[in-house]
Amino acid sequence: MRTTRQICIGVAVLIAIAGSATLTAGGAEYRASDIEESIQMLYSDSQEERASSCGKLSEIGADAKSAVPRLIEIVQSDPIMSVRGEAAKALGNIGAAAASSVPALIVFVKDKQGGLERAYAATALGNIGVQPEESVATLIEIVKQDDQPVVRQLSARALGGFGAKATSAVPVLIEAIKTGDKDLRDAACDALAHIPATSRDVPALTSLLSDETNSARLAAARALVGVGSEAAGAVPQLIKLLNDNSDEQVQVAAIKVLGSLGKSAKPALPSLRVAAKQPATKEEAERAISEIRAAQ
Repeated sequence: MRTTRQICIGVAVLIAIAGSATLTAGGAEYRASDIEESIQMLYSDSQEERASSCGKLSEIGADAKSAVPRLIEIVQSDPIMSVRGEAAKALGNIGAAAASSVPALIVFVKDKQGGLERAYAATALGNIGVQPEESVATLIEIVKQDDQPVVRQLSARALGGFGAKATSAVPVLIEAIKTGDKDLRDAACDALAHIPATSRDVPALTSLLSDETNSARLAAARALVGVGSEAAGAVPQLIKLLNDNSDEQVQVAAIKVLGSLGKSAKPALPSLRVAAKQPATKEEAERAISEIRAAQ
């Protein structure tokens, strides 16, 4: 059972993810003096002041890039783990301008003494989205074997931030969807939907298309879109999804995959014609029919 602390950190990190897209725009409201004052507070002897300053820099976002060197120092050596976590969150919300913090974030997320606060570092790696060779490999290992469920969950979700640079994570995410608890499954589905698969992943993704949850089926279909003709073996299962009216998002995702398969998806034409008569799937179905016909 998850503790209250685990739940709080999980919710806080998810809020940071949801809000990160607007942080830069919000940062325009801050003056340079606000940022400088916050940086100075990062040197305070008070852990509350250091944490509060990290929180303010998180809100400022990308405009707070001048704080990156000091935030890295905090992540590396602050005696209070919760302050390290707040600094990691700030770096993640600064985004690409905090690329130099990736090595420190990797060390922190691997450090078991960091406890649940490591979830902030995992999310920051996904938000920053650089140095994928090191970051993706680290997040994969955490998803596979870390003993903190919240850290595993947020590491899985963070992998989605690397998009096509995280194809090596697809098998691990599929396994997490098949065997993880609900939170890990949801996080892995979210990430998988943003990472294009390769031909190697087709059998496992085809199997996932028949998962009991819509989120898993949707993620599998979206991951298959870029595979091309190598995904021809998935056509029968994609037709089943297309004929299932329980979730329009899943239907649309299946249609997109079928359209990308060209002539290999010819058996789906009857079902696509039916879908073309439905308002929710009409546009995508007509496009898929045209793509399949053009490839013949």
